[in-house]
Amino acid sequence: MINSVNQNYKSLAVQKFFWLFLGRVLPVIILFVISIIYSRKLPFDDYGTFQSVWIYVNIVNVIISFGLSAVILSTNLKFLSSFIKKNKKKIGLFYSLLWLCGLVAFFLFAKNFYPSLKVLLIAFIIIQNISNIFETILIKEHGEKYSFVINFFYSLFFLGCHLYVLLTNYSLYNLIACICILSVLKLIAMRIVPAKKEMHENSIDEKHFLNHWGYLGLNDVLGVISKWMDKFFLLYLLTAADFAIFFNGSFEIPLFGLLISVAGSFLLIEISGNLVDTDKIKRLFRESFNTLSTIVFPLFFFLFFFRNDLFSIVFKEKYNASLPIFVISIFILPMRISNYSVILQCFSQGKKILWGSILDICIAVILMLVLYPLMGTRGVALAIVISTYVQATYYLWHSAKILNTSVFQLLPLQKLAIKFLIILTLYAVLFFIISGIGLKLKVAIASLFTAIIIFAGILKYFKLFFNKNYVQTS
Repeated sequence: MINSVNQNYKSLAVQKFFWLFLGRVLPVIILFVISIIYSRKLPFDDYGTFQSVWIYVNIVNVIISFGLSAVILSTNLKFLSSFIKKNKKKIGLFYSLLWLCGLVAFFLFAKNFYPSLKVLLIAFIIIQNISNIFETILIKEHGEKYSFVINFFYSLFFLGCHLYVLLTNYSLYNLIACICILSVLKLIAMRIVPAKKEMHENSIDEKHFLNHWGYLGLNDVLGVISKWMDKFFLLYLLTAADFAIFFNGSFEIPLFGLLISVAGSFLLIEISGNLVDTDKIKRLFRESFNTLSTIVFPLFFFLFFFRNDLFSIVFKEKYNASLPIFVISIFILPMRISNYSVILQCFSQGKKILWGSILDICIAVILMLVLYPLMGTRGVALAIVISTYVQATYYLWHSAKILNTSVFQLLPLQKLAIKFLIILTLYAVLFFIISGIGLKLKVAIASLFTAIIIFAGILKYFKLFFNKNYVQTS
């Protein structure tokens, strides 16, 4: 009976992760495909301005939502609803001021947009913000499948909008107008689907929860600043054309950020419902490293060894000037194998998360100011890589302290190191063997090799996963 319950739990956990991943992977991959198409078809200036839209939208959206999505995922919805009702005046006033200040600041200081386009972008930001909140609630109420279906159709029409505008008479204003209409339809769809209510309830101290919410909000704001800091820093220093070159060199493949986002959402939901079971928390956290490294490590070495060939094919050698930045930026990827702050979030350690974000930003800013005069835009990319590694180490150390364990109990370092070295050796041998063949054939062979390694790793992992006993028997 216990084994049956255990297998059912594992099956449900995998299904949740699967639907969460699919629901978020499509829009992100579609935007990545659009970025490639637009970078090839648009002039450097237009492409740089197009990409700056998403930088502003991401930053302003996170600022005006101020941690609400993270609070929804990590908190019992019944308690959260009751808390908001009790404090609706304070919360309403705070968010009203935040929205007003954030949107006015965007209108006044955003670069490269004329006034009517700024107004339309503000409307788009508001629609996106509300839609994100509704989607987070849907996921919290176990509506992962519905979220996937909605995002599937949204992604198709999102791509259609971009292609239509590009092929008719490109206008950034017309593009944003089309996306606004599409986003409204998505928002409506998110509210009409059924969902399941939470079964468990947590007893939470309201005063402590308010502080936790504040810390999460500040951390989200600092986190998005940290993510886009290099591009935001250079957006005001470079021309739109030069910014386009830096952007394509430092643009992280969306799959990696998506994996972290989905893994983080899954872990938040699972850990927040099992805070008393520290052994289970450690197992879940370790498994996230094992799962994501199976995907991330092969992709990292594929991008590292075959970067010149990929840029020649994907961008038709138009963005070869981005390669020196790209080769530095991708060294962030080996760290993209877990959400390092998720344990601290679930234990309401927002203050520690906040200090981690501050540490990340301070180190990055100091290094950018030092390295930019010495190395140019490559120095900015290197500063972001170094600060990311420091922040991850900080979160691991404090997460281990919360669970009264060591970092090595949370991080399967030996397994990761062995896997990393084996995959490195395989790619080095492959690169040497096929170095003399044609460009397209070389990339095709390397891509197939990468797919085989990832598939084999995932298959091996899930066989082990379903053979493990996650439920303690007495």
